[in-house]
Amino acid sequence: MRKTKWVAAALFLACSVVRVEAQNLHDFLSAVEAQAKVTAALRADGTIETVKDGSTHRDQVVLVLGPPSDLYIELRNNGTRTLLLDGGTRALRALKGGGSQEFPADAALVDSDFLREDLQSFRVDRFSDMRISDDSNGELTATLFPAKSQYSLLAMTFDREKKVPTKTIYYRDTLNNAVKMERFGGYTQIGGEWLPSTISMESFRLKTRTTLTMHWTAAPKLPADLFAADSLARPSQLDWPAAQTTTGQ
Repeated sequence: MRKTKWVAAALFLACSVVRVEAQNLHDFLSAVEAQAKVTAALRADGTIETVKDGSTHRDQVVLVLGPPSDLYIELRNNGTRTLLLDGGTRALRALKGGGSQEFPADAALVDSDFLREDLQSFRVDRFSDMRISDDSNGELTATLFPAKSQYSLLAMTFDREKKVPTKTIYYRDTLNNAVKMERFGGYTQIGGEWLPSTISMESFRLKTRTTLTMHWTAAPKLPADLFAADSLARPSQLDWPAAQTTTGQ
């Protein structure tokens, strides 16, 4: 009888610990989601560089974060313009002949290693299950299972203090088929938000890598309708900094 009670107590304690860890992880990831939201527009000017088949392709890029979790991306030479609204739950891209169309989750941002799904804001409600896989040295790594996605799971590492991602490994089809790795670096605080100055995405099978390098500014001058869904149907009104070398080998 005593043994039965001891086993029951041990199981109850173990289940309680699991529940506490799950709640703690959910609370932490909710804080990550909150950190990813902005209260005022922020602009980044920089470059997008893809290394593929021994060649390096560069273009100037502008990224604009709009409150609370919208994202506008425009490439200068290529002319690509995309708009992710409501944390990426809606996404559009401009057509070269005018107008716009849906930006599918599995479509690439030009000829890069970033797919539209990779660009959307971090949201806890994307995941049906989440588990802590490591928590040490100021970082927390979580295994996240998307509810609806082309990926089977994401292994995301976060800076515990800043509550921002530092690395993501993407798995597809199975739980051990790692296909891509994303790294975030050079975080700086702009307008009260922690923002990366570099984001790189490496595709393992293709042996390609795309790197975004960005310089963020607060209170930018922007078109009033930049985040309106129908704005992509009109020519871009963004001002660009001085031209840079945008192609190379």
